[in-house]
Amino acid sequence: MPSVKYQKGELVMGRWPGSNLYYQVKVLSFDVKEQLYTVIYKDGTELELKEQDIKSIAGFQSPSRSRSRSPGRRRYVSRSPARTARRSSSRSPSRRDAKLKDTLEVRLTPLATENNKGLNKEENNTPAA
Repeated sequence: MPSVKYQKGELVMGRWPGSNLYYQVKVLSFDVKEQLYTVIYKDGTELELKEQDIKSIAGFQSPSRSRSRSPGRRRYVSRSPARTARRSSSRSPSRRDAKLKDTLEVRLTPLATENNKGLNKEENNTPAA
């Protein structure tokens, strides 16, 4: 006969039925015959869960930030020894701004031909010379 892994009153993480999400639950009882734990969620929902749907709360707690004393990972950009880091007090232009500087403005004007000379004069409301 298997032993009871979680005790009455113990706080554990229970998987919500039909999903992969775990929530903190309190063990209310264990049914030896059915091999089901009766648990209660924080919102008051009472359910029966299989042992495989329950995990220890210790596995879900993130380690405290004070454990690691090493700096966070930083991106390393390879630079040649001749290139030194340049820092400016003013904000340097963004990549988008640099691209906009390289953009040319193009204005299209219709060509004057015999076919459309009359149209242009009518559009401009100028008398024909």
